[in-house]
Amino acid sequence: MADVPYRRWLDYIQSVWSAHGFRPGAVLDLACGTGNMTLELALRGYEVIGVDSSSTMLEVAQRKFRSQGLLGEFFLGDMRDFSIPRQVDAVVSVFDSMNYLLEPDDLKRAFARVRACLKDGGVFVFDVNTPERLSIIPEQTHVMEGPGYYLVWTDFYDPRRKIWRVKLTGFIKDSGAWRRFDETHRERAFPLECLSGWLAEAGFDVLAVYDSCSFRPADKTTSRAYFVARKAPV
Repeated sequence: MADVPYRRWLDYIQSVWSAHGFRPGAVLDLACGTGNMTLELALRGYEVIGVDSSSTMLEVAQRKFRSQGLLGEFFLGDMRDFSIPRQVDAVVSVFDSMNYLLEPDDLKRAFARVRACLKDGGVFVFDVNTPERLSIIPEQTHVMEGPGYYLVWTDFYDPRRKIWRVKLTGFIKDSGAWRRFDETHRERAFPLECLSGWLAEAGFDVLAVYDSCSFRPADKTTSRAYFVARKAPV
């Protein structure tokens, strides 16, 4: 993850908030993983909460915060069924986390939970890989290596279900011995208009759908789209 531009992504999200006249104080990072975006938010003065379904990743996130002397709250939870102790001004979810929800009902449940944890008028910003993006990923194998690690990454794409699958086989050097791990990641892309419709059903006003890191409306050429949705009044 060393090359992932979290700071640039947060610069963009802040510009989106500003363009829509929004100045949050408390922010939830949903599917926060090891807390890279959560940490960037905290370093810029936001009160932060992180939610993720991996206890191991949350432990790493907490260590990062302690090493910086920063405060942050982290909770174990599935995107489709999570709760936090208080409502926040904004929710962000980056790096195509929403693509990991493979069925329409999964997304609808997640959107409902996000709405429940937002204050009235709160804003939800998230990115997704588009169907156009996933459909052009070639089925091939990559080998990555560096000091203390070796990774074999293989891509597959199911055109019928529009699901991209990545199989990872890796080796990490740990105390002089090599430890193997195996993971499979799956992402599914839904048409952007479907996502907008499900957000509206969940009680959001969709303010914009942008092409990645721009203010150009997303279109058929967009590979990564950013949604900006505000919690609508009841």
